[in-house]
Amino acid sequence: YGGKKKLFKIEKKRKIKLGDHVNTSFLSFPNHIGTHIDFPYHFVESGKTLNDYPAGFWTFNKVGFINSTFDNLKKNIIPIDKEIEFLIVKTGFGSKRSTTDYWKKQPIIKAATATLLKKKFKNLKVLGFDMISLTSQLNKAEGRNAHLNFLKENDILIIEDMKLDNLGKCPSRVIISPLQIDHI
Repeated sequence: YGGKKKLFKIEKKRKIKLGDHVNTSFLSFPNHIGTHIDFPYHFVESGKTLNDYPAGFWTFNKVGFINSTFDNLKKNIIPIDKEIEFLIVKTGFGSKRSTTDYWKKQPIIKAATATLLKKKFKNLKVLGFDMISLTSQLNKAEGRNAHLNFLKENDILIIEDMKLDNLGKCPSRVIISPLQIDHI
């Protein structure tokens, strides 16, 4: 996020070719790299963390999927089943993943989007999309408000930076496997 490079580091700890019995590595990376989940704690000190979600929470059999920009979301969500728990929005912006536009010029997602989605989809637990963040560099204040509206006010988790290039239709099930790290 923000164009920083080489944030993911792999340090080889043991190597069979050097006489060790196993190959092991030490991984180091920030929590805002690649596809990741924003929990309420990300923006609210007393917000929920991974520990507050039981294992069964992470399997979704009622999934919605649309190809849409966030500007056109209101009209494009009309045909989606109102009972969904997980909504995937393929904006097409993921095609800019290897450019600076991906993090510098991402479209703005308005805070009111969370209220719109929760009003239509009462059971919505997660929104995932193919942009680097809910916060655009073009309007950080709106992004902060959007995070608060999703995570705190409407209790909708955010999955940012999904690679959706090859997803052409709605999956029948989504299983999320977050790294089990206490209080993240």
